[in-house]
Amino acid sequence: MDSVVMYEDDNDCGDQCHSQNAGDIDYEYIVEQETIYDLYNYCLSSTLIDTFEYLVPLIICALICNVAGRISKIPHKVFHCIIATTGIYTIWHYVNECFYLLLIFICLYYLFLCLPKKHRQGTKIFLPCLLLILYCEIFMKPKDWHKVRGVMMIAIMKASSIANDMTELEGPVNLCEYIGYMLCSVNLLFGPWTSFESYVNLYKKTSWNLWWIIISICYLIGAFFCLCISNCWMNWILSNSAGKWMVAFRDALAFRTSHYFICFTASSIMLAGGYPLSQTVITNPLKIEMPRSLVQVVTNWNIPMHIWLKTYVFRPCRKQFGYFYGIVMTYAASSLLHGLNFQLAAVLLSLAFYTYTEYNLRALLANVFNACIGSKPCSLHKCEHLNTPVNCYWVTLVNAVFGALAIFHLAYLGLMFDTSEAQETGYSYSHTINKWSQLGFASHWVAFATYCAYYLIR
Repeated sequence: MDSVVMYEDDNDCGDQCHSQNAGDIDYEYIVEQETIYDLYNYCLSSTLIDTFEYLVPLIICALICNVAGRISKIPHKVFHCIIATTGIYTIWHYVNECFYLLLIFICLYYLFLCLPKKHRQGTKIFLPCLLLILYCEIFMKPKDWHKVRGVMMIAIMKASSIANDMTELEGPVNLCEYIGYMLCSVNLLFGPWTSFESYVNLYKKTSWNLWWIIISICYLIGAFFCLCISNCWMNWILSNSAGKWMVAFRDALAFRTSHYFICFTASSIMLAGGYPLSQTVITNPLKIEMPRSLVQVVTNWNIPMHIWLKTYVFRPCRKQFGYFYGIVMTYAASSLLHGLNFQLAAVLLSLAFYTYTEYNLRALLANVFNACIGSKPCSLHKCEHLNTPVNCYWVTLVNAVFGALAIFHLAYLGLMFDTSEAQETGYSYSHTINKWSQLGFASHWVAFATYCAYYLIR
């Protein structure tokens, strides 16, 4: 979705505008901040209307999928054909830049799945996916590739998960089910990744319940609220003169709320498309905005993607190479899924170092002081630590300090994803270094100091 920027009057030309009349007299015009009325007219209303019109075709496709899955008289193959048809329309309508490429990838990957088992085991299942990413990086226009990157990422995650799970499936993958799964319009555009089994379960005989309509609408309202914060309210509340760290916090929060918009929209579409409520929880904004740790932020940023990375990347790598390399490979895989972009790689690999250091330092401190100050909270009924937030105020204080440190890191890392013109083609190396240098690489220095503390204590 293209960002909707605040309206700028053509008469505004900076802090002061001077015009000269016949008597050579200068008149000064003071630019005033937009009023709430201006904000509504020039940003909020257009954002809401344009976004809703943009989503209407996708919502209709999701409802068609839902109805098709609940009508018992529709044959199994017809159901999957209906799903695939809505998916083809979705690609053509929203991201026709990758229409043929995506269809070719889906067909070729099915042929790959038909190869003997020894040729599609281990890391070999990711080879066609890597070739697809390389092709897009080299031959697609940067603007087009940036636009369709999310669609390709979901397709790659679906295809590779099927290849991984084929050992648990009875026989080869059914072609109709495979095509329907890969082209399911419900999560084709905004995601998230869902397992092949969860898609197959959409075709079932169930009673009609209208409660999902209310929850789907609530998700959509939440999505629009987050979009308004990202596109309109943040720049209205905090101007560029607010100070570099406040601007960093503003841009990072605007980026996070735009992410919440995508996630809530995807949740609404999935629920409208027939997925159960338990599978529509994609993100947890409360645990991101008020975090206990960066580990909590990472795991709650995109829950389905976290599950995919943990299942298909982290666990196999940890088993073979160890914990540290498992984390590095997980973040490297996440970076590759988002494309060969320096900024994303820098942010994700920074997060890998941050979370590894924080997790180990807090685990060490929790063991030394016998306190519940680890990255992940203990269950209230199963905490075995002597010192807990219930009986020791300093435990709460320590967790709050680490939470504030996580917010500091989020402001620093999220500053990269501003609303400059570079967002349409992807951010460059120079953009990343320039943004971080403006803040003195403060977050990296703090992370390095944290690692030194961990190294000395252990």
